[in-house]
Amino acid sequence: MDGLINLSKLKGFIIKVVDEALKNKKTDDLTGRTWNIDQFRKECCGGREKSWVRTFIFDEFPETNVENGGFVVNPRRTAKGSKTIIFAKRASEWMERHQDEIDWNARLR
Repeated sequence: MDGLINLSKLKGFIIKVVDEALKNKKTDDLTGRTWNIDQFRKECCGGREKSWVRTFIFDEFPETNVENGGFVVNPRRTAKGSKTIIFAKRASEWMERHQDEIDWNARLR
């Protein structure tokens, strides 16, 4: 013990807190991660149906398509591919910037 503070215990506590913070950051960091349409709709779209997401986000905002510099590969099935791949970090950032432009009350007919 050094003076009033036990430096050994303090050091152990600091290491534990920093390790925990780094572990949590790794799980929260979306860099390099991809989502399928279900993960995207649950994480970013309030659990809206796939067809709602395709219609009111991917169709309404063509800039979301990776071919237009966006974050989604194959927003709809085409001859090129049928599996929708979403780049999680770019998608989250785009959704944050455009959340007020999306008509969250839109209904499919």
